[in-house]
Amino acid sequence: MAQSETHHLIMDNRVHVDQAKFANLKDSVVVLTGGANGIGASTLHRLYNASAKIVFGDYDSGAAEKLTSSLSGGAHKPIFVQIDASKYEDNIRLFRTALDAYGRVDHAFAIAGIIEKGKWFDPNLTVETVERAETLQTDLVKVDVNFVGVAYFTRIAVVYLRHGWKEGDDKSIVLISSAAGVRDSPGLFMYQCSKHAVMGLLRSTRKILWERDHIRISAICPAISETQMTVNIIDQFKASDQAINTADDVAKYIVGLSIAKEMHGKAIYVEGGRGWEIMDGLDRTMPGWLGEEPTQRLREHLKTVAQGDGWKIE
Repeated sequence: MAQSETHHLIMDNRVHVDQAKFANLKDSVVVLTGGANGIGASTLHRLYNASAKIVFGDYDSGAAEKLTSSLSGGAHKPIFVQIDASKYEDNIRLFRTALDAYGRVDHAFAIAGIIEKGKWFDPNLTVETVERAETLQTDLVKVDVNFVGVAYFTRIAVVYLRHGWKEGDDKSIVLISSAAGVRDSPGLFMYQCSKHAVMGLLRSTRKILWERDHIRISAICPAISETQMTVNIIDQFKASDQAINTADDVAKYIVGLSIAKEMHGKAIYVEGGRGWEIMDGLDRTMPGWLGEEPTQRLREHLKTVAQGDGWKIE
């Protein structure tokens, strides 16, 4: 593909977004979760400015209604659906609203997420308190929203995206993982597990969704970003002069992935408003960090795994 046609990778794995191409989203139907605040709200603004048809879900109805009422002069008013992103039926309702309103879905962004330092391995746990199931709930909510809900969203999105598909249609899913999905994040126990799970969802679906359903799926892995979720820790990062994303920095890459037809099965690490692709480097350098022989065997294993049906147990 000619460089002028791409949302291209240059200088090794740096990713540059051609924001002029956001206009290609005009009249596209986009469904997203977590659209009322932070990264989701910034993404919604970019979609609105591109004249996309937006259906978004969020639990925070007050923020969502304030956001939609603040928008004016655009081609399409965003449609808000109050949802709990961890609930299957709520994700169904979100996509059904889009289909009923516009007759199709073109792009889907799973942005909803929560972060806080958990107590899964609380040093104050004793043999008595560890037996209490209620001590699990705060941390399990993170898994439910950050991964289980994303898995629900992706499953449903695939069906709605391929519904009515015709030759030439471009359909995409963008997932939100985290820097915690690719490196150690001490103390963020279940949060980090959930973000690694999102990367597993990407790896397990990227081949089959493209070959079978003509759907592109990729992920964004933001480093520290200044949002409501990081208000209690952001000053520590600022004090050490670290690269910090704005919500709009991340939104730029989310929207950019949706319109970059050559970008599929990728994961982009976003830090300080700049992006780097991860997956190609991992695949390319595997012989160096794993070894030539096991790398070759793993690649042969992949061919068998990709056949799929052999895993069934009758």
